[in-house]
Amino acid sequence: MICVTIGCGSHKRMIEEWQKLADDHVKFVELRLDYLRKEPQLFRLLPQRPTAVLTTVRRKSDGGNWRGSEEERIKLLRSLIAEGVEYIDLELDVASKIPRFGKTKRIVSYHNMEETPEDLDAIRDEALEKCDPDVIKIAVTPKNIGDVFRLVEFLKRANVDRSKPRTLALSMTETGFLTRVLGKKWGCPYSYASFSKTRTLAPGLPYYKTMRDVYRYDEIDNETSVYGIVADPIQHSLSPLIHNRSFAEQGINSVYLPFRVSKEDLSEFMSKASDSLGIKGLSVTIPHKMEIIKKLTQFDPAVETIGACNTVVVDGYSSYGYNTDYIAAVLSIETAMAGRPVRAGEASPLEGQSALVLGAGGAGKAIAFGLHERGARVIIADRNAEEGERVARWLGCEFCPWDEREGYVVQILANCTPVGMFPNVDESPMELKSLRGGMVVFDAVYNPETTYLLRMAREKGCRVVSGVEMFVGQACLQFKLFTGKRASASFMRSVVRGALSSVHAE
Repeated sequence: MICVTIGCGSHKRMIEEWQKLADDHVKFVELRLDYLRKEPQLFRLLPQRPTAVLTTVRRKSDGGNWRGSEEERIKLLRSLIAEGVEYIDLELDVASKIPRFGKTKRIVSYHNMEETPEDLDAIRDEALEKCDPDVIKIAVTPKNIGDVFRLVEFLKRANVDRSKPRTLALSMTETGFLTRVLGKKWGCPYSYASFSKTRTLAPGLPYYKTMRDVYRYDEIDNETSVYGIVADPIQHSLSPLIHNRSFAEQGINSVYLPFRVSKEDLSEFMSKASDSLGIKGLSVTIPHKMEIIKKLTQFDPAVETIGACNTVVVDGYSSYGYNTDYIAAVLSIETAMAGRPVRAGEASPLEGQSALVLGAGGAGKAIAFGLHERGARVIIADRNAEEGERVARWLGCEFCPWDEREGYVVQILANCTPVGMFPNVDESPMELKSLRGGMVVFDAVYNPETTYLLRMAREKGCRVVSGVEMFVGQACLQFKLFTGKRASASFMRSVVRGALSSVHAE
């Protein structure tokens, strides 16, 4: 069950938002009465309530917005219980002062906005012994991935004995977002989400439609398989959207999460993710594609040659690394050249062709490797001449100084730099005069789908391949590695395009 939180300055707006949620089939709503500018008028809010309600009056020290005195707050809490609300939030230090009354269930809460205390069990024990809880809520602030794993293991212990009140343990940071989704696997009775995409009332609180429609929270159980993407930053990744939608489309009991993991935390995450979270597969992106190779038990030979891994399949304590970027990019370029998908065993249309690859980072290395493997003559250009030359030598390609890139006559141009990426949509790594009709122009940037470079290429009569094709292609390959099943490329493509159009509309 998802509890959707509403916090408004006016009674009228709070009632309107509550009704909108009810109309959208939400069954459980938290009213944050501490956000009302005027004294809460319970006679306006409660008698005709459209859903079950949890009422909360949070102090500023606990991350709330209550402006009155503590005496007034406790009086309001008692009044809410007397009114018969379904649930009430009572902080650990005041719950023992407010006795149980009627049918109102008591959520005894502890919030720490600074850290994750060492002894979480002691906090729960105190709530059980002194506060007569129906649910215990512990919300903390992990400083690193180690704190997140401590929170997860505590949650598992806390809910082993189902005869005792359930415990809800939540991270109030992006690093610990997984606790809000996966808690249901470990006995959490519900999770919180926000009514608004933009108006967040608590740190780490996700949008309710994302929780319901993307992560399918209500369908998660202890049999749900867990996958995800490891990155830093992570918030703009479309991978959770396309993988979760594909799981839903095929009826697969799995969830795919964004894991924000810093460089410093990568080793600990990889050593504990399988045992603690039950991870079965990971997508990998910036800044971990190279460093993660050291954490794997095995990897595909292409991973070693490219020096980058974007896919990890986990089987217990074994982890196997792949690079699906180069396969997806090369297949999309071959399709553009041949005018159709190239069949297995068929000669590659890339053989003997010349290709200029802009950028020697993770994507550039992967695509240069793939083109070279298919028999193309590959030239690599990078602003960092030392790195570009090193990568070119390693892959057996040629190097071109960045300032000389416009002078090369090639059949294939592949942009593997971020130039042209949103919001810098009027930038291009090449000038119009350098493009020739008939050549294939590939751009790894997928937001926007049609970059300035691709617009110019179309004007010149080039065959163009957008980053969406590579992104969808590598995701399809990952999906097959993760699940053993084929994903629908057309379905994934429509999901990506829908997401990109909604972002630009906003």
